[in-house]
Amino acid sequence: MTVPLNRIAAIAATVLLATLMVPASSQAAVPDYTTAEAGNPIADGWYADPDIAVYNNTYWIYPTTSKAYAQQTYLDAFSSPDLITWTKHSNILTTARVSWASYAMWAPAPVQRNGKYYLYFAANDIQNNTSTGGIGVAVADQPQGPYSDALGRPLIGQFHNGAQPIDQDVFIDDDGQAYMYYGGWGHANVVKLNPDMISLGAFSDGSTYKEITPSGYVEGAQMFKRNGKYYLMWSEGAWTGPDYSVSYAMAASPTGPFTKLDKVLAQDSAVAKGSGHNSVVNVPGTDIWYIVYHRRPLSETDGNHRQLAYDRMYFNADGTIARVAMRVKDNFADANALGWKTYGGSWSVTGGKYQAGSSLGGKAVQDTSFGDFTYDAEVTVTSGGGDAGLVFRVTSPATGADSYNGYYAGISPAGRVVLGRAGNSWTQLQATAMTVTVGTSYRLRVTAIGASLKVYVDDLVNPKISVTDATYPRGAHGVRVFNAAASFDNTAIGPATGPGVNLALGRPATGTTSCVASEGPDKAVNGSVSGGNSDKFCSAATGAWLRVDLGSVQAIGRFEVAHAQAGGEAASLNTKAYTITVSNDGITWTQAVAVSNNTAANTTHAVSAVSGRYIQLNVSVPTQSSGGATRIYELRAFA
Repeated sequence: MTVPLNRIAAIAATVLLATLMVPASSQAAVPDYTTAEAGNPIADGWYADPDIAVYNNTYWIYPTTSKAYAQQTYLDAFSSPDLITWTKHSNILTTARVSWASYAMWAPAPVQRNGKYYLYFAANDIQNNTSTGGIGVAVADQPQGPYSDALGRPLIGQFHNGAQPIDQDVFIDDDGQAYMYYGGWGHANVVKLNPDMISLGAFSDGSTYKEITPSGYVEGAQMFKRNGKYYLMWSEGAWTGPDYSVSYAMAASPTGPFTKLDKVLAQDSAVAKGSGHNSVVNVPGTDIWYIVYHRRPLSETDGNHRQLAYDRMYFNADGTIARVAMRVKDNFADANALGWKTYGGSWSVTGGKYQAGSSLGGKAVQDTSFGDFTYDAEVTVTSGGGDAGLVFRVTSPATGADSYNGYYAGISPAGRVVLGRAGNSWTQLQATAMTVTVGTSYRLRVTAIGASLKVYVDDLVNPKISVTDATYPRGAHGVRVFNAAASFDNTAIGPATGPGVNLALGRPATGTTSCVASEGPDKAVNGSVSGGNSDKFCSAATGAWLRVDLGSVQAIGRFEVAHAQAGGEAASLNTKAYTITVSNDGITWTQAVAVSNNTAANTTHAVSAVSGRYIQLNVSVPTQSSGGATRIYELRAFA
């Protein structure tokens, strides 16, 4: 659950890394990250359905223990002072302390009130009203428990309005009224909680259970409030499938009505799948927000193999939520290497760095699958005359010097930068002379776009190596040593950047109401116009607009727009008049392009001295004819 601002204590000002702090002019340093900078997953083990609260300057995450139903007999918690280092608190609530609960203890929801800590949970996964189970409430004197059943029975033990009593979230509004949002089987209810927090109240019409089910709802209700607006989030899709995702609605009242606006979080085929059942936290005194959720590693097929993660959540100027980008970073400030799997060699995290002992090809790989990307890391050869560096587009990794399919770029004190290809044998693609000093940290970057592979060392403008090789199109990324010991730090991989790269590709996109749900803003940044006339953003709204969040301020050299005719529709449906504006903050906008009478299927707009994080295409005349909806097949931006 999200703890409203009026119930959150001021957060402590110390953060481990100065580079992750807010500017020095700020009143206090706060956790201001783009993602879990010390790496996702944030905790060891299989967990799901995380809910987060802030108690006494400490962040607390309460998840489901993601095991088989019969083994889901206890709940753990994790606490952190800074969203970086996490401490596990085991068995804060067990079925031994709940007389009516036997298994399937799910989705704990925390809240503090009356000097007590309350934890709402579901148990027994009841399938009908003749079974014992549902939503219970436990209470403790401290956040880590131990928690004990407060009622000796479920708080909600029946189906109402078709909602299975699971997946509860508790929210206390600014006026002190507490609400619980819950429901599975495609139905969501809201109920009032009395001040004692262990009994249900009634609405003004005398009812206890109000159905608030929005379109697409499956389970996992989550409520928070920002700037006077109420946000309901929920999970869609099958919890074991890759389509598990998070959508949201906004309302002026805690009881709705809630109309679906957009999908916020979904799987990324390069990062993780099955991403859903979220909660949200606001850093007190700021407008910094994070979405906390579970996701399944790409190589995992067991439905219960889910891990805890968080990423930054941004809002547009109108209060809508930008789509969340799952980022992949690790600065090892949490003193662990969760998410990395090693093959040969000796590995440890010490001094905030990933340390590798000398070996003939020891490597550590993350469970990702990137095709086109930019991959950065700080690499230091600490001893030996061999080399150390980055592996990428890796498949079939195993122990052995060249026991993987993929590429390797490394630096060596022998005086070279090398790029090669491995496939149970080694093929050197190119080597370049460069002075490399033992004990000195170098920023190593690899940019891969199709068959084009570029390696940079410190100078991120002029590549040390540039080759063409199309042997391996995509795969995991990692680090490697060969006849050297080394340390690695500040690893990050994401979309490719540089000339010729579409900065808008796959980025979070929002816009005016779409013609149908399948023609949303995301279709205009998916890199395709070949999916038929539904592969577009379509909006019949007057003054339609489409906005893309690039994630950070980028220098832009040209824009491209693919209109209706590019997707196979009539030329008369091409957008006639529109502008393109840019903004650093989503509030102040600068016009970069203005078109008054377009007839072309594809338009290119070269610009100079233009930069921004947000790009917005604003339509004033949708088509060449007198009416019709706006149709944008692609909005592209290039450095």
